[in-house]
Order: sequence, then C-alpha cells, then structure tokens
Amino acid sequence: MAKDKSLFNESLQVRDASQQKRKKARANVQLEGEFRINTDDQSHPCTVIDVGTGGLSLICRSTLYQGDRLTVRFRLGGRPISLSGAVVRANGKNIGIQYDPLDEEKLALIQQYIHTTFFDKDKKKA
Repeated sequence: MAKDKSLFNESLQVRDASQQKRKKARANVQLEGEFRINTDDQSHPCTVIDVGTGGLSLICRSTLYQGDRLTVRFRLGGRPISLSGAVVRANGKNIGIQYDPLDEEKLALIQQYIHTTFFDKDKKKA
C-alpha cells in the first residue's frame, strides 16, 4: 500500500500521484447526515466520511448495492446540501457515491469548504 502523506493536518490525506485512484481529491470529514434511496420515501441516517468534487463516502447501517441511486443530505460548513448520485462501491457499510453532474452552486460550496477548512486556517496561524 502506498505511504500516505499528510498536508497541514490529519484530516486531509494525499497519496503519491502514481497510487491515486480517483481523478478528483477528497477530504476526510465526519458529518452526520441522511440519505434516501430514490425508489423509497424513507430517510436513513448516515455519516459522511469524505467529500470531494466528484463524490463522497458514507457509512450507514442500510444495505446498499452498486448502481443504487440515492440522495444524500447533510450540512457542509453550516449550510445544508443535498447531493444525488449512484453507489459505485459498497464494501460492507462503507459506501462510495459518485455524484450526478453538480450545478455551479453546489460545486462552489464543496470547493470553498475544502479550501477554507484545510488551507485558509493555516494562513491565520502565520
């Protein structure tokens, strides 16, 4: 396994580029949320464990399968966000979601959150 390098704090992990599987970077988080499978009206609790501009990962008690379509809702930087997408990886209770195309507002919110949370706070210390 590739050796992880930490940038600025332990919340953001970056792998050697030759070992990176994703085309878009993600940041590790712990955010409470809920999801709804698009064929069901019932919401289920989850914890979002990483978020990026191309997708997110979550942990839940529900059984999900690759190809399931769902909508995930949580608060990002204090603002509510709702993201739709498809399950691309289901490993036990750890689920990987690839977003449907994002509108500019949601993309900007995610980018701003990652930048503010992991990069701007180090400038304030200087």
